[in-house]
Amino acid sequence: MRDAFSSCHPAVNAAWFALVLTFTVTTFHPVLLLTSLVCGLLWSPRLGRGWRPLPLAVLFFFAALVNPLFSHAGATVLWYFPNGNPLTLESILFGLGAGGMLTASVVLLGCMARVMTADKWMCLLGRILPALSLLLSMALRFLPQGRRRLDLIAQAQRQTAGGNTGPLGRARLGIRYLSVLVSWSLEAGIATADSMDARGYGLPGRTTYTNYTLDRRDRDALSFLAGAGGYLILMSIRGCLHWRYYPTLKWSGLDPWSLSAFCVWGALCAFPLYLDRKEARAWRSTTFKT
Repeated sequence: MRDAFSSCHPAVNAAWFALVLTFTVTTFHPVLLLTSLVCGLLWSPRLGRGWRPLPLAVLFFFAALVNPLFSHAGATVLWYFPNGNPLTLESILFGLGAGGMLTASVVLLGCMARVMTADKWMCLLGRILPALSLLLSMALRFLPQGRRRLDLIAQAQRQTAGGNTGPLGRARLGIRYLSVLVSWSLEAGIATADSMDARGYGLPGRTTYTNYTLDRRDRDALSFLAGAGGYLILMSIRGCLHWRYYPTLKWSGLDPWSLSAFCVWGALCAFPLYLDRKEARAWRSTTFKT
């Protein structure tokens, strides 16, 4: 059974990623960051993209350790470095928040790369921004296609020239691989652009075909995303999601408004998981009846 959220209309996918990524990278509230990170980690295996814990842990701790080493702002001094710069509690907490934000963003962007395929970008932007949609589709296709081409280049090189030993030989071989890959990709990009131009892509009045239709499920999902996004924006303007690190740690506290905002944020982040669970129940009930 495929992922239910990926089968939604591209407008639903784009709206969800826009909302979740925007709030993830613009707020440093630990509740919001932790919720988006946990939901992303739970959802990514469903998309066939299981994350190894070691790279994510290295990314998190690297971002968390870099900030206290270079930023010495904050009122709560814990210790002094040998050069006299202070180590403050606020810089440590800000580093942890930055690490959480960066890790959650990487996980969500990895999920977006699996969900927002080239045909979905073409469906969304083909009529409005045809040049940008073509560029995005070519860029998204470049990553897997470049990997396959690099394997072919390596196989051809091993058959013709054999293996090079030593650091200098491997460096020359890597430069040769990169040169061939860039030349091949540029030539393929020019051919694609000329082909689309010959077909009249981007001309005024040209119709486009798409496999996606906006059904009732997609309209209900868009209504939910609009309501949740509007409520979170209103709560953010009201200050319920405020979290400050410098010069002293300060946040809005817990009240009914902030708790409701956290619940809405949790429902928004878990929306793909909810659709998967709902479709799984419908699938099991249908199978049981038949």
